[in-house]
Amino acid sequence: MLIAGWVVILLMGIMLAWLWKSLPPQLPWFYSLPGGEQQLVNKMVLVGILPGTMVILGITRALAGWAGKGDAPVETTLMAGSLLAVGILAAGFFRVMQIFAL
Repeated sequence: MLIAGWVVILLMGIMLAWLWKSLPPQLPWFYSLPGGEQQLVNKMVLVGILPGTMVILGITRALAGWAGKGDAPVETTLMAGSLLAVGILAAGFFRVMQIFAL
């Protein structure tokens, strides 16, 4: 499961590097906020999301290893939850990239 998380983060980085020059300076990210400038973030925030996600994934892996000593279901559940969170973040990321890739 850990490898799947790293692969998704790697794909996010590749797509960001590939589309970097075509991205506007401000991107819509916070869709839950009212329209306008409140939804926008600087495109550098997307760069910060990648290492932040890697750190969170690493911390979750360490926590799962510690909490799951001798209890594989606990470790598997924590890692599955971490992978789900990375998947949700990646879905939003790829959706924003898709807007500007077309």
